[in-house]
Amino acid sequence: MSTKIKQGDAYSLPVALTLNGSALSGESVETAEFCLGRSLRKLYPQEVTFSADDGCFYIPLSQEETFALPPEAAPLDARVKFPDGQVMGAKAPGYIQVVCALSREEL
Repeated sequence: MSTKIKQGDAYSLPVALTLNGSALSGESVETAEFCLGRSLRKLYPQEVTFSADDGCFYIPLSQEETFALPPEAAPLDARVKFPDGQVMGAKAPGYIQVVCALSREEL
């Protein structure tokens, strides 16, 4: 099942990260960079939060940010920096399906 978001929605996008088949937690990484589409970039722990309850990082998306995403499969990429200084790409869902909104008004 792929993740879908609609243009104009504002919420936190849950993302579970793995590296070499093992789940990553907020406690195991120093920082993380999440890139969605061609221009949206969010950083953990500055903007992105982690929930130990479900093991997901939560990327906040504003209504303005989701309106700016084109209606297509937007690539989602993640890179993490560990406390020992190693920087590695982590496995994220890959693509997020962005659904076109008929209304272009912000609420």
